[in-house]
Amino acid sequence: MSKKENKNKNRIIIVESPKKAREIQKFLGNEYTVKATVGHFKDLPEKEMGVDLNTFEPKFTIKSRNHKKILSEIKKLAKDGEVFIATDPDREGYAIGYFAYEELKKRAKSIKRVEFYEITKKHIKERLKDAIDFEKSNLGLFNAFLGRRVGDRIVGYILSPKASKEIGGRFSVGRVQSPAVRLIVEREEEIKNFKPQPYYVVSVNLMKGKEIIEAFYEKQRLESKVFAEEIIKNIKDEKFATVIDIRKKEVKQSPKPPFTTSVLQQTASSQFKFSPEKTMLLAQDLFENGLITYHRTDSVRMSEEAISGIRELIKALFGEEYLSSRVRVYKSKNTQADAHEGIRITNFIPWEEQEILLKEKGLSEDHKKLLYLIYQRSVASQMADAVYLRTTVLFDIKNYKFKTTGSIIKFLGYKKIYDIENKDKQVIIPDIKLGEKLEKVKENLAEKFTKPPSRYTEGSLVKKLEELGIGRPSTYATILKTIRERGYVKKEGNTLFPTEEAYHLIEYLNGKYNWVIDYNFTKEMEEFLDKVEENKKDWKEFVKELYERSTSGEVSKVSKKMKNYALDLAKKHGKNIDDILEDYEKLRDFIEKHKDTKPSEKQIQYAKALSEKTGLELSEEVLQDKDKIKKWINRAKKEAMKDYKLSEKQKAILIKHGQEKLLEDTPKALEWLDKFFKQRRRKRK
Repeated sequence: MSKKENKNKNRIIIVESPKKAREIQKFLGNEYTVKATVGHFKDLPEKEMGVDLNTFEPKFTIKSRNHKKILSEIKKLAKDGEVFIATDPDREGYAIGYFAYEELKKRAKSIKRVEFYEITKKHIKERLKDAIDFEKSNLGLFNAFLGRRVGDRIVGYILSPKASKEIGGRFSVGRVQSPAVRLIVEREEEIKNFKPQPYYVVSVNLMKGKEIIEAFYEKQRLESKVFAEEIIKNIKDEKFATVIDIRKKEVKQSPKPPFTTSVLQQTASSQFKFSPEKTMLLAQDLFENGLITYHRTDSVRMSEEAISGIRELIKALFGEEYLSSRVRVYKSKNTQADAHEGIRITNFIPWEEQEILLKEKGLSEDHKKLLYLIYQRSVASQMADAVYLRTTVLFDIKNYKFKTTGSIIKFLGYKKIYDIENKDKQVIIPDIKLGEKLEKVKENLAEKFTKPPSRYTEGSLVKKLEELGIGRPSTYATILKTIRERGYVKKEGNTLFPTEEAYHLIEYLNGKYNWVIDYNFTKEMEEFLDKVEENKKDWKEFVKELYERSTSGEVSKVSKKMKNYALDLAKKHGKNIDDILEDYEKLRDFIEKHKDTKPSEKQIQYAKALSEKTGLELSEEVLQDKDKIKKWINRAKKEAMKDYKLSEKQKAILIKHGQEKLLEDTPKALEWLDKFFKQRRRKRK
């Protein structure tokens, strides 16, 4: 082996994603070996809390055999070598990097931290020169990760079983997901309770040459029908409207800054009906393929190099007149966010050349849509203002004032490229002079009604969460995915509806644990984590607050049934548990860890019968696992129910309780009816 090969073998870059690893390896050739952890390789255990409730210390374990194998390979490569931890530049990325550091610090000669904000050859080589010793990197990021992960685990593990037991059924409580569910439930209640109020709009049609101009009474919304009818009555016989004022005003509209994560999710939702989760998956691919900057950010800043590259591109594409006369510098409200950049393109080339790159990398049509959106917004951010000429004409008819407004584009400016906003209809007002009389050809009285607030879309829910300070760029997509998967929200078209479970959960939390769904408290706790990240607060204070609220200052008592079950398990596994018999949390952890995971014979026989009936495959793996067989049975039952027809009585109950929409979906209707009868039986008891 040559000296050069030996040197290269011992310079290791660690990232999360195999795709990103391959892209970086292409740029660096033999200088470094780039390895991927394949996401989080350590986490809290699946079947126990994994947190010591006296010290709040977590017990992280390696997630899978595959991760053990990957870690073993990285350890071999890192022996006596230089390691560069280049996981993503946020809390989650830093946590993966920190766990890698813990595993390698006694083996490697040196470990450095480096952050890549774009996957381009120039950027990567520059950032590697600026790598710092890992010990000098911001440990606050890892502490903030610990606070979030441990705090969320405690809330979920303590409150979810309580909610499930007291409501009946399987319910999940989350520090951030539950306030999101509350938002959707409250919006549905607003819509149900909304009473439309009538209002009246009076207008006239005026003739100028061969053109009709519609002018509206100066107070556009009139609450009194009597007054509206009086106006119509009084002007009916008047044949002309006199021009008493003409105002012309030049209006400038500036481009918006580069995308933040939440605004990208909102825009992709409204433009393409992409879910936040889909947007983030597409953006991840674009980032890892070196086409955009890092996509989890609440910054709108652009680097000087990016500004310069984009301004040169604008000149080449459209000429100097479309370039903003001054360099547009965008700043985030949160100064901490400006350590990162907004989401922008990394290659300052025309769109046709961007398309060639997309094809070369084998990316999809949806990738193309999202990249074009980011391309438009990036380029537009340094372009000149759009300029409109707005004209307002005021008419008098028997001392009643009517007005019409028109707007024409004098200069497209940034709208030359950012055409998702170029939907403004030009309303051209013909040449009218002061004092001119226009023939009145018609009077109009329209009765209209106020409208209820709209249901949330995924995009508008992300916007609301951001407004309330709930969640962060890295969590919006996960929040929405979780509340859908847990059955609290249904998506119809692009609209979100709460389920019965959502109502039951929010009613329960409102009564017993209203702090969980308190928007201000959730915001304060998010801000607390930001302070932890800045090394101004201790993550254990965050966790302690959540633990004390979750337990309400009371120690849960061990029931006789729980104790006997634990003793049976202890006997079966040859364990002595005398010292934890009265400790609820430790006893529950013991049960979670040692309980029988094999399904009962009854479950196995039922599953086999369903498999025969539906033709669904029933694997040996499913037959050996209690949780997996439960999920399989639920899926098979839904399949079996497809041919079932609802009885007239069942239909009547659904209609009576406002569930008509379920009449077309038998499996969901039967699920709802099952829960309905269970609730009724509990009330009778």
